Amino acid sequence: MRRWSASTFSLFADVFGVLFILLILTSAVYWFVQRPVFLLKGVDVQVEGNKDAINVKDVAQVLDGHIHGNYFTADLSEIADQFKRIPWVRDVSIGRVWPNQLQATLYLHHPIAVWGDEKLLAEDGTLFVANQEIAESKGALPKIFGPVDRRMEIYKQYQAFEDTCRKLGYDVTSLTYSEYSGWTLHFKRPEGKVIKLVLKKGENSAQMDERLIKIIESLPAISAQIGAEPTELDARYEKGIAVLKPAPEEETVSPEDTVQDTGDKKNGR
Repeated sequence: MRRWSASTFSLFADVFGVLFILLILTSAVYWFVQRPVFLLKGVDVQVEGNKDAINVKDVAQVLDGHIHGNYFTADLSEIADQFKRIPWVRDVSIGRVWPNQLQATLYLHHPIAVWGDEKLLAEDGTLFVANQEIAESKGALPKIFGPVDRRMEIYKQYQAFEDTCRKLGYDVTSLTYSEYSGWTLHFKRPEGKVIKLVLKKGENSAQMDERLIKIIESLPAISAQIGAEPTELDARYEKGIAVLKPAPEEETVSPEDTVQDTGDKKNGR
């Protein structure tokens, strides 16, 4: 039978001693972590961006059933993912506040245009669906249409058109790009009617800008020639522009005039 030496017994004693101490420490840490004082009492939410876009109901809805554990054990990445379900949220920063709070900062998208019929275009190129009335609470956004993979190129062209139009007293309301029909620009004076202008594709931004300036500067002459400001201009031709004259407004008859006329007929006048 093999005999154990004193040194071997001493080694085993040391190992078991260390394990016992680790067990005691682990139990103490577990006991400490589970104290009621560390139970989460709430999340302090701060918003960087349009604060009207986020309300308490939105936050409560996305967090419902997703906050587990306490100050030490709460899964911050899971909570951040829930915040990102709110359409306006671009990014989230979340941390712990001793001894029982969480603090989250929500960084919101900054919309720069309305894309298509439903979506908003953010300055980083993200498309998201959110309340357009809130997005336009501080001013109307331009309407942008076209192939989704060219959205930022279309927006940059809108900016170029807008800069040119503003210098000449007009505002751009929408811009559409189509591989078939080219660029369709809608612009107007602050208190005027919208004018539709079609420019052919293939020209670079500088060429289109030069052509736009010439067209806007020629609008008074065109209006004088046709007797009214045009509603549509097609500038895809090499020599000349196709102009659509607005339809004449029909005269309306007021109800008072109708009653008076009827009465006159009855009186034989």
